Amino acid sequence: MLSHATLLGLFVLLVGGGVGLPIPEDVTLIGAGVLAQQGVLRLPAVIAVGFAGVAIADWIIYLVGRRYGAELVAHPRLARLFGVERLESVREAVARHGARAVFFARFLFGFRIVTFLAAGTFGVAAPRFAVAEAAGSAIFVPATVTLGFLFAHHAERVIEHVGRAEHWIVLAGLAGLAVYLALRALAARTGLTGEGPPRDAAGSPPRR
Repeated sequence: MLSHATLLGLFVLLVGGGVGLPIPEDVTLIGAGVLAQQGVLRLPAVIAVGFAGVAIADWIIYLVGRRYGAELVAHPRLARLFGVERLESVREAVARHGARAVFFARFLFGFRIVTFLAAGTFGVAAPRFAVAEAAGSAIFVPATVTLGFLFAHHAERVIEHVGRAEHWIVLAGLAGLAVYLALRALAARTGLTGEGPPRDAAGSPPRR
């Protein structure tokens, strides 16, 4: 019963943090990974619930943008909640990259909500959003949970006490973490950050 209530709490925290409350998703997932290492929760359940909570929050943001995106700009409180003041900074990236911008936004701190909102507002199709969001979350959630799971204590002690199934989950999470870091670096070069194209030594954009 306690584990069910804890998983429900994890889900609520992720949805709340995902839609803009001051509860960072990564901190929540790392904490859940620590609880899994301590035996309070099962690692597969944490990853499944974590994925569900993150995905639902992402879809809420997207659907709000799809239905109310234009009106949000005129509502000061909601504009602050969703970071609408940054909407223009990602409009071009969403227009240029579409679903790829959605995927990369998962790995850029501070750009997820506004990018998903822009995806809904500027017409990224729901099936394309679904694929990009699921792909990003499938890397982000296991990787972040694994960080908490492994570093609650020394990694060697953790690996010694995990079952065979959990051992493979941890390895998959580590692989996801490596992909996460690589994608985060790549995302910074896509133009989503608003920094524009890379420049040469003279400071001018490179020729194509």
